[in-house]
Amino acid sequence: MSAIPFPNPLVVPKPSALSRIAEPEPPHAESPHSEPPHCRAAARAATRAAWRTRCSLVLGLFASFAFCLLGLLQPAAAQAQTYPTKPLTLLVTVSPGGSIDVMARTIAQELGKALGQPVVVENRPGAGGNIAAGHVARAPADGYTLMITSSSTLTINPHVYLSVPFDPVASFEPVVGVGRLNMVLVVSPAKGVSSLRDFTAWIKNGPSAVTFGSSGIGSLPHLAAELLTTNLGGSTRHVPYKGLPAAMTDVLSGEVGFMFDSANAVPHIKAGKLVPIAAIGPSRLRALPDLATFKELGIDGMEPAAGWYGIFAPAGTPAPIVQRLNTEIRRILSEPEIGERWVKMGIEQAQTTPAELGAWLRNDVAQHGTLIKRLGLPMQ
Repeated sequence: MSAIPFPNPLVVPKPSALSRIAEPEPPHAESPHSEPPHCRAAARAATRAAWRTRCSLVLGLFASFAFCLLGLLQPAAAQAQTYPTKPLTLLVTVSPGGSIDVMARTIAQELGKALGQPVVVENRPGAGGNIAAGHVARAPADGYTLMITSSSTLTINPHVYLSVPFDPVASFEPVVGVGRLNMVLVVSPAKGVSSLRDFTAWIKNGPSAVTFGSSGIGSLPHLAAELLTTNLGGSTRHVPYKGLPAAMTDVLSGEVGFMFDSANAVPHIKAGKLVPIAAIGPSRLRALPDLATFKELGIDGMEPAAGWYGIFAPAGTPAPIVQRLNTEIRRILSEPEIGERWVKMGIEQAQTTPAELGAWLRNDVAQHGTLIKRLGLPMQ
């Protein structure tokens, strides 16, 4: 059976044509060869009927299109109204014990109360966060699978790994920025290094390359150490770990020379188990107000190694659900008790909109790509 041709619903008859439907043509003078009056009247009536039919069909198609569009929007709106109806999973890109893990568990506990459903924290460390990020990128876009990560997973990994299982911008829906990272350069007291001048001499004049630990290839602590080595000169060697707590253990023991961190380092600094050299900046840490930034000590260009922490959902997650999550998490972050917990870990508070977090992401993807090329970091 052949298809029935329908008029294009986006083509509306010209006003002049429609006016001819509403206003019958004036009678014409009869001629000897003209059709009888009743025939002409019948023809005009048939023409008007045809136009009315076509207009009704066009309007009907417009109405159908509107109902279809409404039908597409209603499920997302209805889903947001009933969301959530089951537990959520919050994936963490690193092993338990680090700053990201602490933030994840703090937020999950309070978010579960606000939503009326448990928020299960699941650690999936490895490949600098690529394992967790790849899982979330492939998860259903329904608001039940989220990821909390430091910015390096999305802004550095695509530039230092030959391939990553996600697009840093297109694969995710930004939900909320939950903190800014201002790291501290720390060494063990056993190294005899107590100032930036001592540190510079140490990495320049040592008999071998000084080792530094990080939470993995392409992590912000890795980038910070490489950037500092380039700025100061000298020789260093990277020792990657699956998380900052493991790296911190070896720095405390003296097995590894130095590292950049804040959350794990602040308690050890206050206990005298680590020596702080300088903060990345751009401002001093509230937890360590007497510690100068690199810029204050005459070293420019360390700020690009500062980062942030954010929560993301799979791309395509309905906007009402993203907004609900953003609203609840920002309310949690505004609690004074949570703010003080962040400060004690050396994390600067942040409570962004989804759009603001998206802007952070796009800016740092571009900036870190340029920086990594300049440093000449090898692809993994």
